[in-house]
Amino acid sequence: MIKAKKILLVGPLNAAGVGGRLEEMKVWANALKRAGCEVSVFSMFNANSYFGTSPVYESIDILTSISSSSPVRKLALRIWGSKPFKKQRDNFYLSKKWESFSNTFDHIILFITDSSRERLIFESPSDTSVLLRFTGTIFDFTNLKRDAGLSSLPFRKYVFHDPALLFGYSPAIPTHFVDQTAIEEEKLLQIPITSSVITFAMIGLFMEVKQVEEVILKFSQFPELRLLVFGKGELESDYKKLIAEHKLCNVEIRGFYPSSQMHQMYAQFDALIINSTEETGPMTGVEAMAAGKIILSKRIGAMAGRLADERLLVDTTNTLEIAIESLVNTEKETISEIRTKLRNRYIESYSNESISHKIAEVTLN
Repeated sequence: MIKAKKILLVGPLNAAGVGGRLEEMKVWANALKRAGCEVSVFSMFNANSYFGTSPVYESIDILTSISSSSPVRKLALRIWGSKPFKKQRDNFYLSKKWESFSNTFDHIILFITDSSRERLIFESPSDTSVLLRFTGTIFDFTNLKRDAGLSSLPFRKYVFHDPALLFGYSPAIPTHFVDQTAIEEEKLLQIPITSSVITFAMIGLFMEVKQVEEVILKFSQFPELRLLVFGKGELESDYKKLIAEHKLCNVEIRGFYPSSQMHQMYAQFDALIINSTEETGPMTGVEAMAAGKIILSKRIGAMAGRLADERLLVDTTNTLEIAIESLVNTEKETISEIRTKLRNRYIESYSNESISHKIAEVTLN
């Protein structure tokens, strides 16, 4: 009997349990479990049960034998997360305890940015296979150039969403490309495709990088259209203040929808706007494709390759205002054709089956 491969997914999770990294880790966990692997998950903090039956660990579990039900666990976590232990946290992945824990796995997959402390795992001399799945855009390739010295080590791989994220750079480490898929694919594919292009949306954490305020203000020029903003974050009060100050009756904050209710969110609008200054995907892009939505996106992350339609790509020439006006004046039959084409493109290239196969192939071969 062939022994199942043991996989450890590693990524810093936030306390709110939201964001693209978490959703992407869920996709990889599901794909690898379908491939017959034993999947576990590790996060320095906030490692909750987001992954079904897969065991989830955090740093306190590696450092101590305190159980998850122990009344002293919260105190221990608070102490471990305090300022006096910063140096120990920064060097946690160089510790003997981490080495002992991580060596029990056949493959480790990192879901991190290029500046994450978890990068030490990739740079370590361990014989364990380590894949680095970048979850942030790289503009300075200094670290990747330094990684060339790791090429003598076995089993080191980069995994990017799309070749565009390399900006023409050619890494010395073996490099693979695996895009994203919609975690609630079946429900999204059931959303009817219409010819309407009245209600627009933005989705994601309320962060500066998403450039939501800019889009809110632009909708003062389109009083006959609607903008729905889905998500949550510290900038929510700023968005609400902006809407009130400009008396924008056509802009609403609709809040956060968990992945299990994602289809209910996508059913509320016709077109998704992606206005971020940087992205690696984003996952909302493939979700909107599956839902059969129009997408207007900046040329960021994997979006240019996904859309393959200049009308939908926003830049200095085809500004957001121009793109919206063009869509509004497009014949209904053409709108339906664009939406159907995006859904079909999803089914052909970004489906659960297609991406799961790529995930298993890249990880295990």
